[in-house]
Amino acid sequence: MPHAPDQVADELLVLHAQAGDRRALAVLARRWERRLLLHAMRLTNHPDGAREVAQDTWLAITRGINRLNDPAAFRAWAYSILRRKAADWIRTRRVDRRRAALPPDHRAPAAAPPDPADPADRPIRRALATLGPEDRELITLRHVEDLSVAELATVFAVPAGTVKSRLHTARARLLAALTATEKGTDHDTHR
Repeated sequence: MPHAPDQVADELLVLHAQAGDRRALAVLARRWERRLLLHAMRLTNHPDGAREVAQDTWLAITRGINRLNDPAAFRAWAYSILRRKAADWIRTRRVDRRRAALPPDHRAPAAAPPDPADPADRPIRRALATLGPEDRELITLRHVEDLSVAELATVFAVPAGTVKSRLHTARARLLAALTATEKGTDHDTHR
């Protein structure tokens, strides 16, 4: 599989960062900051939480970059770290809410922050919002962030065949939700 110029640049930056070049790490952070923050927002549905998760992710990346054996795996590695940090943040928030005796919020996080500038995306965003969190994350990482099946297997810590199966199911659910949205029906595809 040929490497895209951006991926090659990331790989070089990782190698330089592993060699102790702090500027390379800073450039890598600037290149990835927005993408990771947006994905953290998709997972937490909370602006402050997303910033906290993204910051914790960068701390983990900075501390662990020397343990990354394959610079080409940076993208999947970064998303897998972010996924764990978001799960930790969500778990901590639930515990904090229980301690405060507040009822837990059972709403699924939104697929992404709304973008009123692009009304063509609204049906897709509404359909994505009806999916369960894992389906939504899988679809978003594959089709928005363009992760390969192998990278998704790393992020979700499952075999590639499982990713393919889950992706197939998630796409079917998304299609059903889009069809329901077009017909104007309220269709819930949560598990």
